[in-house]
Amino acid sequence: MWEEYALQTCGHGSSEAIGWAEIRADLARMAGDFPLATRLWMGVGQTRLTREGAGGLEVHAAAAGALYCWAQLRDRALVLEFGPDLVALLRVLPLPDPRHLRLAEQRLDALRTADRPGALHP
Repeated sequence: MWEEYALQTCGHGSSEAIGWAEIRADLARMAGDFPLATRLWMGVGQTRLTREGAGGLEVHAAAAGALYCWAQLRDRALVLEFGPDLVALLRVLPLPDPRHLRLAEQRLDALRTADRPGALHP
């Protein structure tokens, strides 16, 4: 109810609405709903990136949340669905640990390669 109120009175890109999306993302993560948590953290990350630029601490926190939740996904289709947007977000951020981007790219590439005809399957 409060989130809807914030959206209606302050707008979708407002700090109030973003704060509620972060709360929902964290609750989804704690509940083990990693697809919803990934989707919410990605939305927060994109919104914060637009508002604050790539150097904002909250942008990095949202990207870290999205990456963690995406890494928990076991549904191949969801990994492939969210992966490109996550990698795009990570590419524009000055990451404290560049291995995070490489690991996300490698996971996405491995799944894409497995789709190709003639690909080796373990």
